Amino acid sequence: MKKSFWLAGSFSLALMFAACGDDSSSNGSVDQETDESSSSVEDSTDGSSSSAEYKDPTWPEGARAATLDDLKKYYILKIKGETFHLGTGLKEGMFSLWSIDESNNNTHVGMALVMTDFKNGIINLSSKTVLQALALDEKLSGDKVLKNIAKSADTTQISFIVENDVLKYRVGKDKFVNAEVEQLMADETLVTDAANLDKKRLVCKVSGNDTVQVYSFYRGRYMLERVVGKDTVSWNAGYVDTYRGYTSFVMKFASKVGDWGLTTWRITSKMDAFKDLSKGENVSSCTKSDFKYPVAEKDPLKGEWTATSDVSWTLNLPESMQYTLKADNGRSEQKTGAWDVYGDVLLLKVEKMLNSSERSCPSAIKGNVTDVSEKGFTYNHSDKCSPALPKAWKVPVYE
Repeated sequence: MKKSFWLAGSFSLALMFAACGDDSSSNGSVDQETDESSSSVEDSTDGSSSSAEYKDPTWPEGARAATLDDLKKYYILKIKGETFHLGTGLKEGMFSLWSIDESNNNTHVGMALVMTDFKNGIINLSSKTVLQALALDEKLSGDKVLKNIAKSADTTQISFIVENDVLKYRVGKDKFVNAEVEQLMADETLVTDAANLDKKRLVCKVSGNDTVQVYSFYRGRYMLERVVGKDTVSWNAGYVDTYRGYTSFVMKFASKVGDWGLTTWRITSKMDAFKDLSKGENVSSCTKSDFKYPVAEKDPLKGEWTATSDVSWTLNLPESMQYTLKADNGRSEQKTGAWDVYGDVLLLKVEKMLNSSERSCPSAIKGNVTDVSEKGFTYNHSDKCSPALPKAWKVPVYE
């Protein structure tokens, strides 16, 4: 795989991002009964942003849990005695924490991405929610705190409440203090708000070969397809958000195991180029266009579905966003993993599979969902494994 497809990039301010998973392309397989997920970050981004009924007895009288709507874009917080900058971004499942050191006239920036749904006004920081994809200088106290949080199995909890119309926060069981809003001057030469990427498609030529990269942006999500000639040879998809002029791509679904990774770039405001600030190749010669995508809501798809071809199938898409796909043709076959919907595209990530003969199958499946009703839906997918995954799904009938 060429480095350009990885979107390999890093901060020039001493911040380097590394891949979340195995960069090997030895066999592209998914190990039997093992989890080949690219990251240990738990998928906690589907759910209510807060609970109006949630009350903590240690809160001040009359306070309520903060919601995403209560948040501004940037805040300055104190965590474990150190100053951090919190970015809320699109509020679509990803936050950012920044450690900025300007001592000795040498600005150093460290950053970690946090996956959270902000339920009950809480951000949980631990190895399960923080993407540790940065080269930190442990001589700097702020960077050391970030790295320890990203490695810890214990959770550092930041709680946000609204008391008398004032947003307050605390770390752990500390005293609540006012959350300080941070104002940042926008760089008009760059994309500084990921909302501007929504419903945009970028077709970018890769210098030095005949590869074309097609980026499609959905609300807080992206899909990248690598095209050679007329053939899509691989693809990946995941979260996207922009903080302080840096746009981060967190890959969650990919057609090949080696596609997993996390990268951060600067994107020009014209969206005609991706600026690699350190090593790697630039993605340039991009052509921007608008596109409209139908929206397949998740709620109507949640639940159990069946299909029959030469094999009896069941597909369970639960609230937990972890699906189960089973086929019964005289032998037990099963796939499990994460699922999500980007516009009208249903994605299934293969984290575990039971039948070893399917190890050569893609590590993720994608396809358009149409004709969604209470009775069923149509899934025009990319899966070419055997037995063939059906396209027509219906509600199961029980005795």
